[in-house]
Amino acid sequence: MNSRFSGQRGRGRGRGHGGNQWGSGTVFSRLGGGQSQEGQPPANDRGRTVSQFPAGKAPFGGADTAGQNDGRVQVSIKGWRGGTEESLQKFLSTKIGRAVGATDINYRGDVMYILVPSMEIAQDLLKLSGIRFAGDKLSIQVKTRPVPFGSAGHAQDGFNGSRGGGSDSLAVRDRLVALLQTRVDPQGSVLDLSALSRDYIIQSLSANPLHDDKLFKAILVLAAQLYPGIVTINFADNGLSSLRPLADIGAHFPNLRNLSLMNNAITDFRELDCLAAAGSKVPLTQLNELILTGNPASNVELGAPNGEASYIEKVQQRFPTISMLDMNPVTPRAQPGQATPGQPDVNAAPKQLPFPVAQSFVENQDVNDLTNTFLAGFFGLYDGNRHGLADIYDQSAVFSLMVDTTHPTSTFAQTNPHSQKRIDFSTYIRISRNLTRVKGHQKRVSALVVGKSAVVQTLLQLPATQHPVQDAQRFSFDAWQTDVDGAGELQTQAVITVVIHGEFTEQPSQNVISFDRVFVLAPAPPGSPAAAAGSPCTITNDQLTIRRYNGFNSWIPSSSEPTPAPNLTPEQQEMARALQELTGLNAEWTLKCLENYGWDYQQALSQFPQIRGALPPEAFH
Repeated sequence: MNSRFSGQRGRGRGRGHGGNQWGSGTVFSRLGGGQSQEGQPPANDRGRTVSQFPAGKAPFGGADTAGQNDGRVQVSIKGWRGGTEESLQKFLSTKIGRAVGATDINYRGDVMYILVPSMEIAQDLLKLSGIRFAGDKLSIQVKTRPVPFGSAGHAQDGFNGSRGGGSDSLAVRDRLVALLQTRVDPQGSVLDLSALSRDYIIQSLSANPLHDDKLFKAILVLAAQLYPGIVTINFADNGLSSLRPLADIGAHFPNLRNLSLMNNAITDFRELDCLAAAGSKVPLTQLNELILTGNPASNVELGAPNGEASYIEKVQQRFPTISMLDMNPVTPRAQPGQATPGQPDVNAAPKQLPFPVAQSFVENQDVNDLTNTFLAGFFGLYDGNRHGLADIYDQSAVFSLMVDTTHPTSTFAQTNPHSQKRIDFSTYIRISRNLTRVKGHQKRVSALVVGKSAVVQTLLQLPATQHPVQDAQRFSFDAWQTDVDGAGELQTQAVITVVIHGEFTEQPSQNVISFDRVFVLAPAPPGSPAAAAGSPCTITNDQLTIRRYNGFNSWIPSSSEPTPAPNLTPEQQEMARALQELTGLNAEWTLKCLENYGWDYQQALSQFPQIRGALPPEAFH
């Protein structure tokens, strides 16, 4: 179960080969990385364009609003919003062959105003007007009559454009609109309000989010008006010790499902009450995910004896609907829409067992396209030319292999000849890193294959394979984007995690083997072997698990409504769902287990390890 702080569900199925093995368009080129076109910058410091998320830094230095330029020259720049302020400065500095040296930044609508040290630098910048940056043409002007800015950092004449008026309140509103434009994702569903005190727009307002409750309230009111579809909000790294400024969040965003309060200064769990039924007229009854990591309250609670159970208890008392806490799965006590456990949502149809199989999770269409392109190219090389994989593994790539020798228990496997066939896994077992069998720390470390050359040499020693990529139903993958710590000047880097399930035929034995494989993909740097080979990305991590054949029926989405379980209360339905998820029992045997223990969920769960060995294979999925 993964933390899904953004994105929507979509089908993810492998595609066959054809034409260019890797394809051309890549999501990384739209995220600020990959092969850059003329005039476009390399990956920015967060790996996303400014239209998705902000840089969260002040690369041009502190605001200078004293009104005296001291020989500096004002320059206006339009068409920069495809990148970040920092990437723009680096781009311009590279093009003119010296540092831009901007010491101030202000906004007027979509236009950025900066002060540069001399007319000579301003003239050099003027020559760049019309050049393409991050997909748009820059319009650069030297302001012989500088636009004056007041102490709050907004233009004193006509900042409000066609609206007129020029009042401070309207100017502040324009600034907050500009802030939201850099902090809401293109789909209008994710709002990133992390580290506001480091945001240049906030700094230009001379506002301190730590001491200005009205600022958060104004941002939330405006965000609700402009982006009513927001379901995910990130308040991380804001130094919040009180959540009173966020108390109306349920009224503004009644469908909020994901909330991060990570790395703040919350010392008492009672601060959460203003967002929950205990202290809010409009509590967060749809909340699915909550992140509290990095707050004193959570740190102290988790450090106490039996701290984890107590921590979950205190959070779920307030938010019973959450199924993800600090990016770890927890069993919800109530369905979305319920303020407290045991109070059914009269507007929601009860869930019935057995639950339908859902389709794959893919964050968005760009991620889907890149993943399909990558997988088709990768398996083409893996099956036909493993030497060619040297081009797409990162220099410091890490590979591990795990062999699961347990017999598959599905009904399908009981009669399938490929599942029943005895397979010699010895070639794989000698390098297997199955942590249930490899116990010693040194052995576990040595079983990791590190470095491009070592990874490719290891893959070359494995039996030849053929993946049936032309048959999409035999594969299923999940794929999502996240940020990781970057190298060099990059503080973070966008990567894509791909989890694929499928099968291959081993050559020449003709053994059919099921596999799971997890890739972590980073953008292929311009000029790298991966880019030269036409690959959109490089592989930084590769984890392969193989086992006896178990078919592909388990991930085929249900096409019909499930048969309802008879006469179960909503509470019993929830118990059954949770027990089925944790034990792997099918719907029939889940109900038998609960009935046997008088619908005592805790007893059924605690006794399951003792009775598991006595259950028949058909009791499991």
